[in-house]
Amino acid sequence: MMKFTALYDKYKDQWWALPLILPFMLYPVSQYLSAYGYVDGFEIPFYYLNMALMTVLTMIYGFKSIPGIVLCVFYRVCPDRGFEPAIMAVLHYFTSAAISCAGYYYFTGKRGRTGFGRYSLTWQRIFWLVFVNATLFLNYFQAVLYLGMYGSYQTMMYSNPFTTRTLINYQGMLVGNLTGVPLFYLVIRSIRTPSYVIKYLKKIRTQIAKDLRAVEVFCLFGSLIALTLLMILPGHHPFPLMNSVYTLTLLLPIMIWGTLRLGHGAISLVWWALLIVLSNNYHHYIPENADYKLHLAITSSCFSAFSITITLMAINISRQRALNVKTERLMSIDPVVHLPNLLALHSDLNKNTISVLCQLYMPDLELLGRHYGLLMQVQYKQQLAQFLKPVLKDDELIYISSGHDLIVRMSPLNAEKQISELYSKAQKFRFIRDGVKLYPQIGCSYCIINYPVGHLYLLIGELRALAEISLATNMPIDMRKQSSRKVQNQVKTKVDMMNQLQQALELDRFVLMVQPIESEDGDRYHEVLIRMLGNNDELIFPDTFLPLAHEFGMSSSIDLWVLNNTMKYMDETRHTQPNQRFAINLTPASICRADMAALIENLLIRHGISPEQIVLEVTETHELTNNTQAEKTLDTLQRLGCKIAIDDFGTGYASYARLKTMRADILKIDGSFIHNIITSEMDYKIVESICELARMKNMTLVAEFVETEEIRNALFRMGIDYAQGYLIGKPAPIETLQVA
Repeated sequence: MMKFTALYDKYKDQWWALPLILPFMLYPVSQYLSAYGYVDGFEIPFYYLNMALMTVLTMIYGFKSIPGIVLCVFYRVCPDRGFEPAIMAVLHYFTSAAISCAGYYYFTGKRGRTGFGRYSLTWQRIFWLVFVNATLFLNYFQAVLYLGMYGSYQTMMYSNPFTTRTLINYQGMLVGNLTGVPLFYLVIRSIRTPSYVIKYLKKIRTQIAKDLRAVEVFCLFGSLIALTLLMILPGHHPFPLMNSVYTLTLLLPIMIWGTLRLGHGAISLVWWALLIVLSNNYHHYIPENADYKLHLAITSSCFSAFSITITLMAINISRQRALNVKTERLMSIDPVVHLPNLLALHSDLNKNTISVLCQLYMPDLELLGRHYGLLMQVQYKQQLAQFLKPVLKDDELIYISSGHDLIVRMSPLNAEKQISELYSKAQKFRFIRDGVKLYPQIGCSYCIINYPVGHLYLLIGELRALAEISLATNMPIDMRKQSSRKVQNQVKTKVDMMNQLQQALELDRFVLMVQPIESEDGDRYHEVLIRMLGNNDELIFPDTFLPLAHEFGMSSSIDLWVLNNTMKYMDETRHTQPNQRFAINLTPASICRADMAALIENLLIRHGISPEQIVLEVTETHELTNNTQAEKTLDTLQRLGCKIAIDDFGTGYASYARLKTMRADILKIDGSFIHNIITSEMDYKIVESICELARMKNMTLVAEFVETEEIRNALFRMGIDYAQGYLIGKPAPIETLQVA
């Protein structure tokens, strides 16, 4: 069998194989399915398929089809009409088909060989393979008859073209080509490549409306069958009016209904079958009376109009459905990484009763992305997903999440063992970039999820938090374990706090507090602090919401809110409290913004505030240390006239090494060194050394956490310029400064 198949595939397109055999096989079929009528004693084709068959053979096989067409036509025509009419018939068929196919291929190229139903080829096919083909066929035949080259065979055509008979004949050929060309194309392609039948059935399946139900299909086909039977059965039923040409008009709305629901592939088969049945049984619903010729013309016109309406509508509907499917597919694929996204994950989860979600978290991709660029992150995820596929089953997929995560949907059967294998394989993955092997840490967490899924995005956040813990434990973490509940609650708290932050920014639910900073001689300015109003109007301290604001990218917006409202207060109280000075904290995200200096300058101008009245406090962090933009921003603000203060010096990234290169005006010593300065000789020496170095750079010194007179006196003796702490004053609402 395999040997026969191989030989068939090798030789099937040779001129002596299918191109020679198919005309002899299919010509009798086309002749049998065609319908003929008699008008004024002349035989005319009412529905003509022979021309469609020859056109398709020429379209598919080109010059290879010539021997088969010539021999077939000679075999069918010569015995009945003679040699000369057979020659004319050969020229008749092949000339019309060759010219129409040549014009068609000239404008469409090789893509013209594709299956019917493509919107981009519809008008070319209708014009060349239907209109031009039928027009050439009819005119050629009329010319041959006029010249008397068809011998004595006069029952099929006539010499006078300007009659109703010609109109019926022309419309019969138009309908025959419009429906017969795709019909024989399907038949020949299926014989030539049997798998094309499966392809066509798949096309039908994709074109059918997703919400089509069996009841609707039953009603649709029941209506078509009932109308057809009423028309073609002898007129002995209780509905004699149905045995008339006017019943055809009832078919159109039903066929349009079917077109909208079934698409081009399925409705074409239905319409082909109906046309063949109705054409070959026209004498049952077209009575032979005085109006017989008129009714025959009306019927052929209906067939033409219905065929082109159904064809165009079906192609448009199928094209729209294909575009919808393509759009849905594109919506479910990440356009950069080319992996299914969370929308696809949500859809797939709803198709499965129980699934296991496994999240792989790679936080180091952030740092590597800064050095190697975004493309490195994309390639890493793509290659890691491909590397993990052998561990997964065919129906298990890897999805891309936001950030630096991959999510794997798995079946619950032996899930723990499979996740262990997946995590072990992920740890073995090595990504090579510029000849260097990179292997960022990978955290892993997983959980079981049931249909329906209504909290997917919250669940992904919880899994990410657990995956962070997995980085330390070096093993996958199951969300079902008791130890995971605390993390889940933390994630929910984070999400709630994020919502509160967004509302606070939109509805001005922040409160400005101030704490005095005072020198030994009584000179005073204030540091602006911020509190947030909670859902019950309780005050939420910044150490609760600012880390989350930084994580969610809101810290810069909060800084601008504080700057704007502080300057607004200074503007409103400039007459009662002139020359007020305020110190305002700026987060690293704000300092690293390229437009921050310009925004602050615009606020100063808008509210009429002198830059010397503003002290901008920044904390030494890794972001500032390695960010050129931060240095540019601080330099611009200093040249503008604002004072720059380094906050919390002595902790984190602030060190003596940085003190050598700092270009700040004020140095604030962290309270952890001040609190025990009286009892700790080590703290005392550290503060003393900071003071000596700061004075060498002409920097003003501020000590935080001053709570007793002893500490304040010791600091001032040491050379500290300003003190801040509960001894000097506790934080209070900024409005209280008016009555101070």
